[in-house]
Amino acid sequence: MKTDYERLGCEALERLEMSTKNADTAQTKFLLDWLNENKNTEFGKRYSFAQIKSVREYQKRVPLSTYEDYARDIERIIDGEENILTARDIVYFCISSGTVGDEKYIPLTEYDFEAHYVFMYGALFGQIREYYKQLTEAQIFGKIFQIGEFAKTYMPDGRMNGIRSSCVYQWLDRNGEFDSSDYCVPKEILFPETLEDQLYIKVRFALAERNITAIHGVFINRVAGVIEYILRNWELLLDDMEHGTVSVEIPEKQGKYIAEKLPPDPERARELRDIPRENLHKGIIKKIWKNIKYILAIGGDSFFHYTEKTRGYAGDIPLHFFVYAASEGVFGLAENIDVPDKYMLLPESVFFEFIPETGNGAPLLMSNVEVGKKYELVVTNRSGLYRYRLGDVIKVVGMHEKAPVVKFCYRRNQVINIAGEKSNQQQFDTAIKRFAELAQTEVRGYCVQEDFSGISPRYLFYMECENAPRNADAIFEECMCAANPEYKSCLNMREIRPLHIELLREGSFKHYEKMLAERGKPMAQSKMPHFLNTEEKKSFFASQIIRLEEKV
Repeated sequence: MKTDYERLGCEALERLEMSTKNADTAQTKFLLDWLNENKNTEFGKRYSFAQIKSVREYQKRVPLSTYEDYARDIERIIDGEENILTARDIVYFCISSGTVGDEKYIPLTEYDFEAHYVFMYGALFGQIREYYKQLTEAQIFGKIFQIGEFAKTYMPDGRMNGIRSSCVYQWLDRNGEFDSSDYCVPKEILFPETLEDQLYIKVRFALAERNITAIHGVFINRVAGVIEYILRNWELLLDDMEHGTVSVEIPEKQGKYIAEKLPPDPERARELRDIPRENLHKGIIKKIWKNIKYILAIGGDSFFHYTEKTRGYAGDIPLHFFVYAASEGVFGLAENIDVPDKYMLLPESVFFEFIPETGNGAPLLMSNVEVGKKYELVVTNRSGLYRYRLGDVIKVVGMHEKAPVVKFCYRRNQVINIAGEKSNQQQFDTAIKRFAELAQTEVRGYCVQEDFSGISPRYLFYMECENAPRNADAIFEECMCAANPEYKSCLNMREIRPLHIELLREGSFKHYEKMLAERGKPMAQSKMPHFLNTEEKKSFFASQIIRLEEKV
């Protein structure tokens, strides 16, 4: 049975479009229905859900919250207690890293999975169908190269756990509704018994498949990394394909699996060898898979280097920038194909409130936000978090019908603030992009921390970049001043001393990713670290600095 992506996509997109046309009504209905359903839970009784008949009354009775407000209740839910935050059963625990590295467990219900399936999974296929109106279903929806993995991991009592991006796949498979025939990689590889590096295996299966029509990832740096791996190991991979051999060190069990599933294929190896080697990297994706129609991954300004890399590898293949989501819920879907940093909020997925970035004034509703303004998001989700402060600051960049279209700017708790300047990720991304242009260099990755080792504090940046000029510090200082006028003011007042850049060895960010993978973090969820907010991160990147003797 192959999934009917056309039907699934069209129905999901139609539902989404209807809800955006009636966003306020959809939001109010979702909230009041959810409160009524949970009025007899411990939390519902605590805040008198049974008496709440309007959004305003909800805001008046229920306080804003953070994870710490739920920590004890979540511990009880993990221990097996029921009817605490929701009347529905908790079937999955989303594992999310805290600000300083401690793990958080976000409980999820099947009600949450339903929204995930419709809006984060189904609706995107509807958008692809709309984009390729002139093509047949068979031309659009062939095999998917899923570069991530959905390892089945569990709590001690057998309930599922893991990351947000894999939860719906585990849920579908548990219910017998996941069809692995849609993917070029076998089910045993998509659902590994343990989390381990399976890149070689996935690439071997992908190269063997001619009818790949889509590449699916989570973050675009991972997509770029897979293509770079293919380019670096081109001849080795084709030799192994031709002879049915394995020329890399992998566990014996995996080697036997490849030998069984991928016999020698000299014909396909010959097809790929016929691709001209000159400028192989340019448009390589379509050179390998001639029928590919789109690439799915979160990119944009926060992943500028990898977004541009992927565009080079993709040629004219459109990018779908996927979703705006977190462990706590699915919040937005990319408004259009090939348009980064624009996500239309999903009125039926969670209940949204918006705190002005200034912190002044009561939280607003969808109908009250203004295009061009920034807000901190507050959500009431489908799994028992009520008026929950995500810490995400977004900018409203447009409207899709009556639903805001937003761009993620920064995390409220991820700023560098030495003297009141409050530099955030959006400002760092802007400065890095400008620095790369002025210095004529390629910044593969950066991270930053406060440095209090001198007479006055400064910003210490770690950058992995190519051919950085000798005056890189001065050039980047200029870019930071332009990106954040408050930083410039503090610098002029000598409250901050000039920043410093430490250059990193080539591959430092990949080594960091590999280290996380070896510790059991899913590669699919790996994203670039920008704030060194733990001693572990600081020590790792300090160890990757190019020393003086290496520069000679």
